[in-house]
Amino acid sequence: MSTTTDAKGRPPVGPAGSEVQAPVTPAGRGLAVGGIVLGLATAVVFLSALAIRSSLIFGLVVLAVIFVPLEKVFALHPQRTFRAGWRTDLVHFVVNNLLATVGLIIPVVTIGLLLRALVPSALHHDIAREAVWLQFTQAFLLASMGGYGAHRAAHEVPLLWRFHKVHHSITEMDWLASGHLHPVDEIWLRSCTVIPLFALGFSRASFGGFIALTTFQAIFIHSNVRLRFGPLRWVIATPEFHHWHHGGDPEAYNTNYAGEFPWIDALFGTLYLPKGRMPSRYGIDEAQPSGYLRQLAWPFKRTSER
Repeated sequence: MSTTTDAKGRPPVGPAGSEVQAPVTPAGRGLAVGGIVLGLATAVVFLSALAIRSSLIFGLVVLAVIFVPLEKVFALHPQRTFRAGWRTDLVHFVVNNLLATVGLIIPVVTIGLLLRALVPSALHHDIAREAVWLQFTQAFLLASMGGYGAHRAAHEVPLLWRFHKVHHSITEMDWLASGHLHPVDEIWLRSCTVIPLFALGFSRASFGGFIALTTFQAIFIHSNVRLRFGPLRWVIATPEFHHWHHGGDPEAYNTNYAGEFPWIDALFGTLYLPKGRMPSRYGIDEAQPSGYLRQLAWPFKRTSER
């Protein structure tokens, strides 16, 4: 509870030297009640998502078993496991997974089916007859290029940035921060990778393999680890590569858009990977609101750009 102060900034003293507590104003009481309501609403949303996708509990446990020790042994920055904001990120991780999965149905059913109908059936048959390894390689490269374009657009198109900035507002990088996304942003990014594969008739195995690998890689490249990969850092995305994408240093702005292959950034002139250095800070200049529901509403409020 706050206290009033005298002219020198000291709290007034009552009997027996006790501080005099300032009265609770209606505005302050309203803010407290509003915070409780939002907290309860967030808990309901979180538990409902877990009830619908209970398998996420097992997945979270497995990821924690892998990444918590990894981030302790090979920590890039000294950081607590239960850092500030971890509860909100946990809600993001669970709820957004469900919302994005459901939301993806709309663009796939509308745009995806339309594009699929425009693709010659002969091409569908040719892709279906390919060897599994060849089909998977083609799907991976195509989806990675689509992901690069979608991610770059999320930075360069103001409307898309409104949603993508939720992800870039994180100031401490770790495996759980990978889920700190706005569901609209996640639907956009997934649509641009999945719809081309669906339209061209790639198999479900190609879909599943791509999603499984890229999901794990996305978690890994956000992790708080100092691991280095030598020349491979130019070939596959690593924490070193992606941390620069989140870097708060101006020279790193709008770089390293690729999710899987840094050479795609090199191809389009957006690669930034200095040797022997890591970002001095993370995040954007605009402060994000606290709490999951407030962060969902944030893009719809008029704010400045990065």
